[in-house]
Amino acid sequence: MYTWRDIEDSPNIRELENLREKTSYAIQSQYSASKKILALAAQYQERLDPHADVDLFYNSMFNIYTAEGIGLDNWGLILRMGRTIEDPDTGAGITLEDAYYRLLLLYKAMANISASTAEAQNSLLAMLVNTGIGGFPRIAYVLEVDTMVIRWVFEDFLTPLQIAVFKVAGTLARGAGVGWELYAVNPDQIFGFDGSLMHPFNQAPFAPDNALVSNRG
Repeated sequence: MYTWRDIEDSPNIRELENLREKTSYAIQSQYSASKKILALAAQYQERLDPHADVDLFYNSMFNIYTAEGIGLDNWGLILRMGRTIEDPDTGAGITLEDAYYRLLLLYKAMANISASTAEAQNSLLAMLVNTGIGGFPRIAYVLEVDTMVIRWVFEDFLTPLQIAVFKVAGTLARGAGVGWELYAVNPDQIFGFDGSLMHPFNQAPFAPDNALVSNRG
């Protein structure tokens, strides 16, 4: 039952103590005859809506899809995923903006309840790129390239920040003892011998040196 609503707002009028005067429960009986206190209380009653405050709390703190700032930081404590990650080039800390941090937290939440299979990894990767957050290439997939080694492939180049975010998020559901590689390359900017029926050395397409980020440990 509300403590700050009158008869017109009460779902059960039988619970109201003073139907005739519609006195608010928030006002003690000894002050209920004071016109000034009643007028002041009525102004607060009109301007302070607990529904709005509850909605504000829910959207700012509880709902991970709409939370911002400290709300996302609170989710980070729950999921044990900090907002600051390591720059892959310099080793310095990068503090993520809300959009990237929200993406990282959602990925972490999914990884916590996902298997380490290739199918699960591809589903997680699809979630990462389909959000549109961070501008990750939309064509991405996971391959098994060696014994106990998987490779994440992005069909476009990644920025240092994208690589940093992926190195934290993408490897979260990787199985224990499974090595990994990150391969990011634009297919329009490589060449090879596909369809030539030739068998050159290694038979692989040529790509820039920075296309492969490897960590097989």
